[in-house]
Amino acid sequence: MLRNIILVTLLISSVCALHWDMHKEESNGNEIEESSGDIPTEELPGMCWACKWAMNKLKKQISNGTTKEDIKKKLSMVCDEIGFLKFLCRKFVNTYMDTLVEELSTTDNARTICVNISVCKK
Repeated sequence: MLRNIILVTLLISSVCALHWDMHKEESNGNEIEESSGDIPTEELPGMCWACKWAMNKLKKQISNGTTKEDIKKKLSMVCDEIGFLKFLCRKFVNTYMDTLVEELSTTDNARTICVNISVCKK
């Protein structure tokens, strides 16, 4: 019984810590430009984190000989691995597809790419 109480307490603490970290990152500037006006910037928490996650994942898969078509295919599949942010990730990738292909073709790191497309603050 005591073991179950400790386990539940640890689980709740972990969830609270994760929520706190996400909240701190949001307040540090996870903003995206409003391209269609349908979703205000304030309603896109975690966008900077999701962008950096996806770009890091793709940067590891892309080599110097990767074509733009290969990058597009990889971009369309990267969101399948992000979990609960899948919808937001797909919307982001579809909105910025051409820009992301160009950015991923450079030697910029993930953070620089996300800053260049105005998803993260400088």
